[in-house]
Amino acid sequence: MSLTVYYASDIHGADRLWRKFINAGKFYGADVLVMGGDITGKAVVPIIQHNGGLRAPELIGDRIAPPEELEALETQIRNRGFYPYLTSEDELAAAHGDERAITELFARAMAQSVRAWLRLAEERLGGTGIRLFMMLGNDDEPALQEVLAESPLHVGCEDIAVELGEQIQMLSCGIANPTPWNSPRELPEEELAAHLERLASELADPSRSVFNLHVPPKGTALDQAPELDATLKPVVRGGAVAMTSAGSQAVREVIERYQPLVALHGHIHESRGMTKIGRTVCINPGSEYGEGVLHGALMVLDRKKGLRNHQLVSG
Repeated sequence: MSLTVYYASDIHGADRLWRKFINAGKFYGADVLVMGGDITGKAVVPIIQHNGGLRAPELIGDRIAPPEELEALETQIRNRGFYPYLTSEDELAAAHGDERAITELFARAMAQSVRAWLRLAEERLGGTGIRLFMMLGNDDEPALQEVLAESPLHVGCEDIAVELGEQIQMLSCGIANPTPWNSPRELPEEELAAHLERLASELADPSRSVFNLHVPPKGTALDQAPELDATLKPVVRGGAVAMTSAGSQAVREVIERYQPLVALHGHIHESRGMTKIGRTVCINPGSEYGEGVLHGALMVLDRKKGLRNHQLVSG
Protein backbone atom coordinates (compact mmCIF):
# COMPACT_ATOMS: atom_id res chain seq x y z
CA MET A 1 0.00 0.00 0.00
CA SER A 2 1.06 3.60 -0.56
CA LEU A 3 -0.28 7.13 -0.25
CA THR A 4 -0.08 9.75 -3.01
CA VAL A 5 -0.14 13.40 -1.92
CA TYR A 6 -0.44 16.44 -4.19
CA TYR A 7 0.65 19.78 -2.72
CA ALA A 8 0.32 23.35 -4.02
CA SER A 9 0.41 26.78 -2.41
CA ASP A 10 0.13 30.54 -3.02
CA ILE A 11 -2.71 30.66 -5.53
CA HIS A 12 -3.76 34.09 -4.20
CA GLY A 13 -7.42 34.08 -5.14
CA ALA A 14 -7.02 32.76 -8.70
CA ASP A 15 -10.19 30.81 -9.55
CA ARG A 16 -8.57 28.99 -12.47
CA LEU A 17 -5.82 27.64 -10.22
CA TRP A 18 -8.28 26.44 -7.59
CA ARG A 19 -10.16 24.46 -10.24
CA LYS A 20 -6.88 22.99 -11.46
CA PHE A 21 -5.93 22.12 -7.89
CA ILE A 22 -9.19 20.30 -7.19
CA ASN A 23 -8.94 18.43 -10.50
CA ALA A 24 -5.32 17.44 -9.75
CA GLY A 25 -6.50 14.69 -7.43
CA LYS A 26 -8.06 12.68 -10.23
CA PHE A 27 -5.45 13.71 -12.81
CA TYR A 28 -2.46 12.56 -10.73
CA GLY A 29 -4.21 9.73 -8.91
CA ALA A 30 -3.71 11.48 -5.57
CA ASP A 31 -5.30 10.27 -2.35
CA VAL A 32 -4.76 13.59 -0.56
CA LEU A 33 -4.72 17.22 -1.72
CA VAL A 34 -2.89 19.78 0.44
CA MET A 35 -3.22 23.54 -0.11
CA GLY A 36 -0.41 25.28 1.74
CA GLY A 37 -1.71 28.81 2.30
CA ASP A 38 -1.98 32.29 0.79
CA ILE A 39 -5.29 31.38 -0.77
CA THR A 40 -6.88 34.83 -1.02
CA GLY A 41 -6.57 37.62 -3.59
CA LYS A 42 -5.01 41.03 -3.30
CA ALA A 43 -7.78 43.48 -4.19
CA VAL A 44 -11.36 44.17 -5.28
CA VAL A 45 -11.75 45.31 -8.90
CA PRO A 46 -14.86 47.43 -9.57
CA ILE A 47 -17.08 46.93 -12.60
CA ILE A 48 -18.96 50.20 -12.96
CA GLN A 49 -22.42 50.48 -14.49
CA HIS A 50 -22.24 53.41 -16.90
CA ASN A 51 -24.90 54.65 -19.37
CA GLY A 52 -26.28 51.17 -19.95
CA GLY A 53 -22.84 49.62 -20.29
CA LEU A 54 -19.98 48.48 -18.07
CA ARG A 55 -16.68 50.16 -17.28
CA ALA A 56 -13.74 48.16 -15.93
CA PRO A 57 -10.77 50.46 -16.49
CA GLU A 58 -8.30 48.21 -14.68
CA LEU A 59 -9.20 45.38 -17.04
CA ILE A 60 -10.31 46.85 -20.39
CA GLY A 61 -9.11 50.45 -20.24
CA ASP A 62 -11.51 53.05 -21.64
CA ARG A 63 -13.73 50.61 -23.52
CA ILE A 64 -17.40 50.46 -22.51
CA ALA A 65 -18.52 46.82 -22.47
CA PRO A 66 -22.13 45.75 -23.13
CA PRO A 67 -24.07 44.24 -20.17
CA GLU A 68 -23.86 40.74 -21.64
CA GLU A 69 -20.09 40.77 -21.04
CA LEU A 70 -20.52 40.99 -17.25
CA GLU A 71 -19.95 37.28 -16.61
CA ALA A 72 -16.87 37.21 -18.84
CA LEU A 73 -15.40 40.27 -17.10
CA GLU A 74 -16.02 38.73 -13.67
CA THR A 75 -14.36 35.48 -14.77
CA GLN A 76 -11.29 37.31 -16.07
CA ILE A 77 -10.95 39.20 -12.80
CA ARG A 78 -11.31 36.07 -10.65
CA ASN A 79 -8.84 34.12 -12.77
CA ARG A 80 -6.25 36.84 -12.15
CA GLY A 81 -6.67 36.52 -8.38
CA PHE A 82 -8.88 39.56 -7.77
CA TYR A 83 -12.51 40.00 -6.71
CA PRO A 84 -15.03 41.61 -9.08
CA TYR A 85 -17.55 44.07 -7.61
CA LEU A 86 -20.48 45.41 -9.62
CA THR A 87 -21.15 48.99 -8.57
CA SER A 88 -22.36 52.40 -9.72
CA GLU A 89 -20.55 55.70 -10.22
CA ASP A 90 -22.37 57.16 -7.17
CA GLU A 91 -21.60 54.21 -4.89
CA LEU A 92 -17.97 54.21 -5.94
CA ALA A 93 -17.67 57.95 -5.29
CA ALA A 94 -19.30 57.58 -1.86
CA ALA A 95 -16.90 54.81 -0.87
CA HIS A 96 -13.82 56.75 -1.99
CA GLY A 97 -11.63 57.43 1.04
CA ASP A 98 -13.82 55.34 3.37
CA GLU A 99 -11.22 52.81 4.53
CA ARG A 100 -13.66 50.99 6.81
CA ALA A 101 -16.18 50.41 4.00
CA ILE A 102 -13.44 49.23 1.65
CA THR A 103 -12.01 46.85 4.27
CA GLU A 104 -15.46 45.37 4.98
CA LEU A 105 -16.12 44.92 1.26
CA PHE A 106 -12.79 43.16 0.79
CA ALA A 107 -13.43 40.86 3.77
CA ARG A 108 -16.86 39.88 2.38
CA ALA A 109 -15.38 39.23 -1.06
CA MET A 110 -12.66 36.96 0.35
CA ALA A 111 -15.12 34.97 2.47
CA GLN A 112 -17.57 34.56 -0.42
CA SER A 113 -14.79 33.36 -2.71
CA VAL A 114 -13.46 30.78 -0.25
CA ARG A 115 -17.00 29.49 0.39
CA ALA A 116 -17.55 29.11 -3.35
CA TRP A 117 -14.25 27.23 -3.64
CA LEU A 118 -15.24 24.86 -0.87
CA ARG A 119 -18.63 24.21 -2.49
CA LEU A 120 -16.82 23.33 -5.72
CA ALA A 121 -14.53 20.98 -3.78
CA GLU A 122 -17.55 19.26 -2.25
CA GLU A 123 -19.04 18.74 -5.72
CA ARG A 124 -15.83 17.52 -7.40
CA LEU A 125 -14.42 15.40 -4.56
CA GLY A 126 -17.64 13.92 -3.21
CA GLY A 127 -17.61 10.14 -3.53
CA THR A 128 -14.04 10.02 -4.89
CA GLY A 129 -12.29 9.18 -1.61
CA ILE A 130 -9.85 12.04 -2.24
CA ARG A 131 -9.32 14.07 0.93
CA LEU A 132 -8.61 17.79 1.02
CA PHE A 133 -6.58 19.70 3.61
CA MET A 134 -5.97 23.42 3.43
CA MET A 135 -4.66 26.18 5.65
CA LEU A 136 -4.25 29.92 5.61
CA GLY A 137 -0.91 31.56 4.86
CA ASN A 138 0.61 34.71 6.25
CA ASP A 139 -1.26 36.87 3.70
CA ASP A 140 -4.69 35.47 4.64
CA GLU A 141 -6.95 37.12 7.22
CA PRO A 142 -7.32 35.03 10.43
CA ALA A 143 -11.14 35.39 10.30
CA LEU A 144 -11.15 33.01 7.33
CA GLN A 145 -10.43 30.14 9.72
CA GLU A 146 -14.16 30.27 10.51
CA VAL A 147 -15.00 29.87 6.82
CA LEU A 148 -12.78 26.78 6.53
CA ALA A 149 -14.44 25.35 9.65
CA GLU A 150 -17.87 25.60 7.97
CA SER A 151 -17.01 23.01 5.31
CA PRO A 152 -18.43 19.49 5.74
CA LEU A 153 -15.17 18.27 4.18
CA HIS A 154 -13.35 19.17 7.45
CA VAL A 155 -10.50 20.69 5.49
CA GLY A 156 -8.79 22.67 8.27
CA CYS A 157 -5.44 21.22 9.26
CA GLU A 158 -3.54 24.06 10.90
CA ASP A 159 -2.27 23.71 14.48
CA ILE A 160 -3.42 20.08 14.73
CA ALA A 161 -1.87 16.74 13.82
CA VAL A 162 -3.90 15.11 11.05
CA GLU A 163 -3.73 11.53 9.82
CA LEU A 164 -2.82 11.26 6.14
CA GLY A 165 -2.83 7.47 6.00
CA GLU A 166 -0.14 4.78 6.06
CA GLN A 167 0.45 5.74 9.74
CA ILE A 168 1.82 9.10 8.60
CA GLN A 169 0.72 12.34 10.24
CA MET A 170 0.94 15.94 9.01
CA LEU A 171 1.80 19.05 11.01
CA SER A 172 0.69 22.39 9.52
CA CYS A 173 1.53 26.04 10.20
CA GLY A 174 0.78 28.99 7.92
CA ILE A 175 2.32 31.72 10.08
CA ALA A 176 5.40 33.54 8.77
CA ASN A 177 8.43 35.09 10.36
CA PRO A 178 8.38 38.93 10.01
CA THR A 179 8.15 40.25 6.43
CA PRO A 180 8.54 43.75 4.96
CA TRP A 181 4.79 43.70 4.21
CA ASN A 182 3.51 43.39 7.81
CA SER A 183 1.10 40.70 6.67
CA PRO A 184 -1.83 39.53 8.84
CA ARG A 185 -0.18 36.40 10.26
CA GLU A 186 3.41 36.86 11.39
CA LEU A 187 5.40 36.10 14.53
CA PRO A 188 8.92 36.94 15.69
CA GLU A 189 11.30 34.03 15.12
CA GLU A 190 11.46 33.18 18.85
CA GLU A 191 7.66 32.93 19.13
CA LEU A 192 7.37 31.01 15.88
CA ALA A 193 10.00 28.54 17.14
CA ALA A 194 8.02 27.94 20.34
CA HIS A 195 4.81 27.49 18.34
CA LEU A 196 6.39 24.94 15.99
CA GLU A 197 7.93 23.07 18.90
CA ARG A 198 4.51 22.73 20.51
CA LEU A 199 3.01 21.41 17.27
CA ALA A 200 5.81 18.89 16.77
CA SER A 201 5.33 17.59 20.31
CA GLU A 202 1.80 16.51 19.38
CA LEU A 203 2.98 14.12 16.67
CA ALA A 204 3.22 10.42 17.45
CA ASP A 205 6.51 10.16 15.53
CA PRO A 206 7.81 13.38 13.90
CA SER A 207 10.35 11.42 11.85
CA ARG A 208 7.43 9.59 10.18
CA SER A 209 5.49 12.76 9.40
CA VAL A 210 4.98 15.52 6.85
CA PHE A 211 5.70 19.12 7.90
CA ASN A 212 3.38 21.49 6.02
CA LEU A 213 5.04 24.83 6.86
CA HIS A 214 4.14 27.81 4.69
CA VAL A 215 7.52 29.51 5.09
CA PRO A 216 10.61 27.72 3.76
CA PRO A 217 13.74 27.15 5.87
CA LYS A 218 16.24 29.99 5.97
CA GLY A 219 19.46 29.76 4.00
CA THR A 220 18.33 27.30 1.33
CA ALA A 221 17.54 27.41 -2.38
CA LEU A 222 13.86 27.52 -1.40
CA ASP A 223 13.86 30.95 0.25
CA GLN A 224 15.63 33.25 -2.21
CA ALA A 225 13.62 36.43 -2.80
CA PRO A 226 14.42 39.90 -4.19
CA GLU A 227 16.09 42.16 -1.65
CA LEU A 228 13.98 45.27 -0.96
CA ASP A 229 15.00 48.78 0.01
CA ALA A 230 13.24 51.06 2.53
CA THR A 231 10.56 51.90 -0.05
CA LEU A 232 9.92 48.19 -0.75
CA LYS A 233 11.48 48.38 -4.21
CA PRO A 234 13.90 45.67 -5.41
CA VAL A 235 17.57 46.45 -4.88
CA VAL A 236 19.61 46.37 -8.10
CA ARG A 237 23.34 45.67 -8.02
CA GLY A 238 25.51 45.33 -11.11
CA GLY A 239 22.47 45.55 -13.34
CA ALA A 240 20.70 42.61 -11.67
CA VAL A 241 18.12 42.33 -8.91
CA ALA A 242 19.86 41.39 -5.65
CA MET A 243 18.49 38.29 -3.92
CA THR A 244 18.32 37.58 -0.22
CA SER A 245 17.36 34.75 2.12
CA ALA A 246 13.78 35.41 3.29
CA GLY A 247 12.96 32.11 4.99
CA SER A 248 12.62 31.29 8.66
CA GLN A 249 15.36 30.17 11.03
CA ALA A 250 12.71 28.68 13.31
CA VAL A 251 11.41 26.54 10.45
CA ARG A 252 14.93 25.39 9.61
CA GLU A 253 15.67 24.44 13.21
CA VAL A 254 12.47 22.42 13.71
CA ILE A 255 13.24 20.47 10.52
CA GLU A 256 16.84 19.88 11.63
CA ARG A 257 15.68 18.68 15.05
CA TYR A 258 12.84 16.33 14.06
CA GLN A 259 13.83 15.24 10.51
CA PRO A 260 10.36 14.61 9.06
CA LEU A 261 10.01 12.56 5.87
CA VAL A 262 9.22 15.67 3.83
CA ALA A 263 8.70 19.38 4.46
CA LEU A 264 6.32 21.29 2.19
CA HIS A 265 6.67 25.04 1.71
CA GLY A 266 5.39 28.01 -0.31
CA HIS A 267 5.59 31.75 0.47
CA ILE A 268 8.58 32.53 -1.78
CA HIS A 269 7.12 32.33 -5.27
CA GLU A 270 10.46 32.64 -7.09
CA SER A 271 12.19 29.75 -5.31
CA ARG A 272 10.69 26.68 -6.95
CA GLY A 273 12.82 23.67 -6.15
CA MET A 274 13.83 20.87 -3.79
CA THR A 275 16.64 20.48 -1.29
CA LYS A 276 17.56 18.34 1.72
CA ILE A 277 18.16 19.23 5.34
CA GLY A 278 19.66 16.12 6.85
CA ARG A 279 17.35 13.27 5.82
CA THR A 280 14.38 15.57 5.15
CA VAL A 281 13.38 16.40 1.59
CA CYS A 282 12.21 20.03 1.50
CA ILE A 283 10.02 21.19 -1.39
CA ASN A 284 8.78 24.56 -2.61
CA PRO A 285 6.78 24.19 -5.85
CA GLY A 286 6.80 27.97 -6.38
CA SER A 287 3.93 30.07 -7.72
CA GLU A 288 3.00 31.73 -11.00
CA TYR A 289 -0.63 32.35 -10.13
CA GLY A 290 -0.76 35.52 -12.23
CA GLU A 291 0.11 33.49 -15.33
CA GLY A 292 -2.58 30.88 -14.73
CA VAL A 293 0.02 28.14 -14.15
CA LEU A 294 -0.41 25.82 -11.18
CA HIS A 295 2.89 24.54 -9.79
CA GLY A 296 2.70 21.58 -7.45
CA ALA A 297 4.57 18.70 -5.86
CA LEU A 298 3.62 15.03 -6.04
CA MET A 299 4.78 12.58 -3.38
CA VAL A 300 4.31 8.87 -2.76
CA LEU A 301 4.66 7.70 0.85
CA ASP A 302 4.20 4.39 2.62
CA ARG A 303 4.51 3.11 6.17
CA LYS A 304 7.58 0.96 5.46
CA LYS A 305 9.74 3.05 3.14
CA GLY A 306 8.55 6.52 4.12
CA LEU A 307 8.96 8.90 1.16
CA ARG A 308 9.21 6.58 -1.85
CA ASN A 309 9.42 9.22 -4.56
CA HIS A 310 8.68 12.87 -5.22
CA GLN A 311 8.60 15.27 -8.15
CA LEU A 312 7.67 18.81 -9.12
CA VAL A 313 4.79 19.12 -11.58
CA SER A 314 3.07 22.00 -13.41
CA GLY A 315 -0.11 22.47 -15.36
